[in-house]
Amino acid sequence: MGSPLDTKGAKATAKDVEKATHELGRTIVTLLLKEPFYGHILGGLVRRVSEDVSTAAVALSSRGPELIVNPLFFIKVLNTKERVAVIKHEALHIIFRHLYRKPKHNADLELFNIAADLVVNQLIAPWPLPESGVTLKTFPDYDLRPNQTVEWYYDKLLNLKKAALRQNNSQSHNKNDGSGEGEADNASQSIEALKRMLDQTSHSDHSLWAASGGAAEANGQPMSQTLIDALEVDIERHVVRARNRVPINQWGSIPAEIQTELHSIEQNRKPKVDWRRTLRLFANSGYRTSLVPTNRRMSKRFNTFPGTRVKREKCVAVVIDTSASISMDQLKLFSAEIYGIWRSGADVHIIECDASVQRNYPYKGKPIDHVQGGGGTSFDPAFEWLKNMRNGRFDACIYLTDGMASAPVVRPRCPVMWVLMDSLSSTDHLIFGRIITLSKT
Repeated sequence: MGSPLDTKGAKATAKDVEKATHELGRTIVTLLLKEPFYGHILGGLVRRVSEDVSTAAVALSSRGPELIVNPLFFIKVLNTKERVAVIKHEALHIIFRHLYRKPKHNADLELFNIAADLVVNQLIAPWPLPESGVTLKTFPDYDLRPNQTVEWYYDKLLNLKKAALRQNNSQSHNKNDGSGEGEADNASQSIEALKRMLDQTSHSDHSLWAASGGAAEANGQPMSQTLIDALEVDIERHVVRARNRVPINQWGSIPAEIQTELHSIEQNRKPKVDWRRTLRLFANSGYRTSLVPTNRRMSKRFNTFPGTRVKREKCVAVVIDTSASISMDQLKLFSAEIYGIWRSGADVHIIECDASVQRNYPYKGKPIDHVQGGGGTSFDPAFEWLKNMRNGRFDACIYLTDGMASAPVVRPRCPVMWVLMDSLSSTDHLIFGRIITLSKT
């Protein structure tokens, strides 16, 4: 069996592309029949047969997440079972979120890519990997433990690379670098294996990952962080949806490592509050109504004309505390709750406020990972903004905060609900409104 390098310099014909497209479809069907969870992951991706990649890859694009295969590599290098292994490999990169999982600051991206392959290739069985695939056995004398995270393997490989540098430059300035001491003598085979890995093309192309800075729009321009964030949310929903399409009695076939990753995705996005029920009880009198076309007969209850019905809507102002005391972890919890409010059917308007209102905008379901603020905390500016609204009325105000501020003086016209991060020693200063306390765990 060859390696990806066997096709270097060759050009695919239209017939090669057609055949590869057909084989890619057949391979996904095979995975759907044998391991439906992975098949559903891949079946929802945009597929592209292209020489833009040297082997196979998953990537973020303005069209959505893509599965890309090189036609010559797919039909001339791989046999039937290896094709299944390769696309399952790509599905696993999506499940573990390697496309946009941010490496450490100033990380060695080549090592991060190898570490990511070490994670997913442990889960490829029963399908055989191509001989170019990196596994724990690639580093025979380096004691790489199975079933670890990409960050764990990255740290181990970084020490191995440092040992390799000391081996090559024993008299250089790296001589005094203490990290990885004692490993160079005991890991000579692994050092040579790492050198080969860094010099050759793997069976998986990671150059288009957002985590590597390779994500680009259709015009070739770097993808904006806003679009990457939206695609990240879309992928996470897609992964959860793929799991839900697997019959419950087959969930046990999904490896424990993936179950853990799925749980992490669901916990990060699952609101802790049942907002559909909470909003119904909290602001039941605050509905707005509108007439919506329908083919039904005249409503006797609402006395509307034939062809219309009454639609009940709720418009909610959500205030985010953006003061310096709010951490990124708290902001993630805020984002999950806002998404839950929006999914409950409410029309959501965001107000970012620290000691003053920083900005306001309608919420459309995208994750909130950046806000403006960082100063002190005052509740009154947001309430004053609500009172002065001329072009709209809110049915309720939900204030997401740590609660660490003076008692509000201004009271808005709509009902207020305080959503607090962890318990305060006292909430006596919250002199009006209902209080819900969230836990970080």
